[in-house]
Amino acid sequence: MNHAAFFDLDRTLLSGASAHVVSRVLRETGVVTRNIPGESLLYQVFETFGENLPSMVLGRQAVIAMRGHLQSHVRNAAELAAPDLVNMVQPYARKVLDEHRAQGRRVVLATTTPRDLIEPFAHLMGFDAVIATTYGVDEDGAYTGELVGPYVWSRGKKDAVKAWSQENGIDLDGSFAYSDSVFDEPLLAAVGNPYCVNPDWRLRLMAAARRWPVMHLDVPAGVAKIPVVGLEAQQALMKFARPEVFPYARFTITGTENIPRDSAAILCGNHRSYFDIAAVSL
Repeated sequence: MNHAAFFDLDRTLLSGASAHVVSRVLRETGVVTRNIPGESLLYQVFETFGENLPSMVLGRQAVIAMRGHLQSHVRNAAELAAPDLVNMVQPYARKVLDEHRAQGRRVVLATTTPRDLIEPFAHLMGFDAVIATTYGVDEDGAYTGELVGPYVWSRGKKDAVKAWSQENGIDLDGSFAYSDSVFDEPLLAAVGNPYCVNPDWRLRLMAAARRWPVMHLDVPAGVAKIPVVGLEAQQALMKFARPEVFPYARFTITGTENIPRDSAAILCGNHRSYFDIAAVSL
C-alpha cells in the first residue's frame, strides 16, 4: 500500500494562525463587512498558547455566518490571501515536505480551515490533496449554512483522514502526521509516525509520555527551545529587553539622518560589554 504525510496548518506548517490573514482579505474584498468583537485578542491567544475551545467554537459557527455568501467571492478572496499564507510557511517546512515527496509519499494538508479558503494556498504549496471542512453550496452558488461531511477538527479530523486514506489506498501504519495541538491527538495516534511540531504544553506532556518526537520547523534540527513557551533562550531573554527593565540606561543616538525614509536600518554592536545585546534590542 501507499503512504502519506498529513500536515496540520496553523502553528504547524505556518508560523501562526491563518485566520487573521484570511479574515483581513475577506474584509478587504467586501465579503465580510463586520469585525468580530475580541477577534485580534483571540488570534493572539491562539498564536501564543495554541488551539483552544473558544477559537474552535467560533470556527464552528462560521458556517452559519457565511450562509448566503457566494462561494465564488470567497474563493476569489482566498486566491488573494494565498501568497501571504505562503510567506508564513515555517523556514524548514519545505525541507520536510520535499523529503516525503522524495520517498514517494503523498503530502496532504489536513486542516479545520474551510476548503474554499485554503485550497489556493495548498495548490501553491504543491500538496497532493486537501482534507478540510467543507461548506454546503446551493444551486445558485451560495453557502447553505450547513456542512458537507464532518467538522474537520479533533476526532472529526481523524475520521476524515481515515476515510480519505481508505478511498486512496493509504496505509496509516506507515504514514506520518504533524501537528502542534493536543486536539489532534486522535490523528497523531492513528498513524505510525506522529510528530509534534511546536507543541502546546498539553501535547508536549503527551509527547513525553508516549515518546513521540518533538520538532520545530522555524529552526534547524537540533536547536534547543525552552519547553512550553517554544522559544530559544535568547528569544526568551529578548522579551525582557524593555525600557522599564533598565530605568538607569541613557542613550545618545546620532546619524539617524542617514536612514533612508523608505527603508530600514541594521543595528550592530561591537560587544564592548554584555549590555550591548540589551541596548541593541531596546
